Order: sequence, then C-alpha cells, then structure tokens
Amino acid sequence: MSSRWTPKRLAVVAGGIVLVIAVLAVAAFALTGSADVVVYNGRSQYGDEEAFKAFERETGLKVELRGGTAPELFERLRREGPETPADLLVTTDLANLWRAKEAGVLEPIQTETLQANVDERLRDPDGAWWGLSTRIRTPMRSTERVPADALTSYEDLGDPRFRGKLCLRTSNNEYNQSLVADRIAKHGEAETEQLLRSWMANQPQVLGSDVDVLDAIAAGRCDVGLTNHYYLGRKLAEEPDFPVAPAWPDQQGAGAHTNLSGVGLVKGSEHRDAAVQLMEFLTGREAQEAIVANSEFAANPEVAPAEHIRDWADVKLDPIDVERAGPALRQAVALMQRVGWQ
Repeated sequence: MSSRWTPKRLAVVAGGIVLVIAVLAVAAFALTGSADVVVYNGRSQYGDEEAFKAFERETGLKVELRGGTAPELFERLRREGPETPADLLVTTDLANLWRAKEAGVLEPIQTETLQANVDERLRDPDGAWWGLSTRIRTPMRSTERVPADALTSYEDLGDPRFRGKLCLRTSNNEYNQSLVADRIAKHGEAETEQLLRSWMANQPQVLGSDVDVLDAIAAGRCDVGLTNHYYLGRKLAEEPDFPVAPAWPDQQGAGAHTNLSGVGLVKGSEHRDAAVQLMEFLTGREAQEAIVANSEFAANPEVAPAEHIRDWADVKLDPIDVERAGPALRQAVALMQRVGWQ
C-alpha cells in the first residue's frame, strides 16, 4: 500500500491541523478569560449579581464572578500569587480584608470617586480596601416574651434571667470571632473574657447559623440571641409580623458593633482600569441601592436603608477597629475556646 503524501491527503491533514489549532485557541481564550474584570466574589450567596449586571449594561464591559467563601478566596489568592487571574476581591467580614492586606495581595488605590462614595470610617486608611455594606452584630429578642428594656447591651445576654434561653451561633463563625477580637481591642482581654463567661454561664444553645438563631427565638426555644441585623431584615421583608426584634446595644455609649463587607484591588491586576471602574460603580448609588435591598446598610452615606427597615437608619454604630482587631483574631479564637464556646 502506498504511503505517498498526495496533495489531497496533505490538504486533509493541513485542514485537520488548522482545526486543532482553532480549537486550542478557543480553549486557551476561555482559560485565560474573555472577561474585562475577574472578581473573586465572597458575597456570591447574597444575591448581588444585579449590581454586576448593571455595570455590564452601562459600560459594555464583561464581569466574570468566581464565587467561594471568604477564607477560600483568600487562600486561593495567596496560593496563586502573581499568577492569579483575579482583578478584584469582594469579601465579607473585615477580618478577611485585614488578612488580605497583611498578606500583600491587595494594591492600595485612591480615587476622588471612591473617597466621595465611601464613609471615611468604612475604608482602609491606605486605600487597600473599601466598604460596600455594613452589618450590625446585635442582640435579638422575642417580641412576645422579652420587653424592649430588658436587653440594652451585650452584657445583658449574660443576665441569669436568660439561662437556658440564649441562642448563639458557633464560635467558628467569622462574625463572632470579629466581634470578640474587636471587644479585646477596645475593652481588653480580661473584660472580654468576663463577658463571654457570663454568656456561657447561661448555658446557650449553640446553633449552626444566624437564621437558626432567629427561628429558635420565634419558635420559643430561646428568648434572646445574637445575629447580624440583615438576617432579621430579610425575615421581616417576607413576614412583617415575625416575632423577633433587634435590641440595639449601647445606644447611650459606644454603639452597636458594626462589621462590613468590602472590595479591594488585587495586586498585579491585568485589568486595573476596568477593575477600578467597577469599584467605583459598586460604591455608587445604583449598586448600593441593589445591595441595601438585601437588608444590609450602604457604605455610601447618600443611600438610605431599604424601606422595610428604614426605621433602623438612626442606630448608633461602633465600627470595628480593623487595625487593632485584626491582630487580635487569634487571641479571640483562643479565648472563645477557653471559655467553652462551642
């Protein structure tokens, strides 16, 4: 049988090679990404996609969202180093933003638009991260069994009247850890330990989520608890008569502990200009209104809370002290374990 390469066979082979090259090119394009901005999005469970879609509609730029938990995304960024495809990190809880800054994966950025959009208390002094929303970690009470004046501080959760009727989320929750770290930073470890031991003395039911805590209060299994405010906001949006109310703490003092979610520019971003444009958009009015529809509070002071929680707008806030609370996170976790918080 002849193995001679005829023109016809050469043409067929050449065509096949061209096809393979084309397929590989498409695959390579897909792998490297056709997006104008790649976002590692730790808020993927909060339904913020509409804000990103609005950015795409208004700018013609394509955004690729890669979801994951905040710790997962931080570890991914640190592992990928300079080879990361990410342009922006969007994450919950200031502990995660602090870790990202300390690890050197964020590039400081300052623009007049960002400065105008974000309250000074809700951004990194160096510009490494910028707030997107605030969330208050506050005591909650049954409106059927606990009068409003019975719960006015974090210390009141340790009142013996609530023994066996206190619900808390697990100690491995980042919001609880940040609260304790912030308490250590502002009140010292000894006073914070005394607070936590009073909570543990009430033999709390330790549950898996903030929603579980609210449901347990509503069902009568607990009288009081501790959650982020927006979980209750969502409940009230669906069921205005849900029998739980926030008990805003320390309104005559420092105010209610306030954490936030935020965004930072990833160091070495390949699409820096588009990424900064998206940061400015996310902190602007349109995107902020989409975020507060989720019952969070806006980082932009010009954007009011959602209508169903509009009467929460005047709560006195005590923003987390990131520069001091961040380094206290390990200390906070050790303390929570020491007092027996499961």
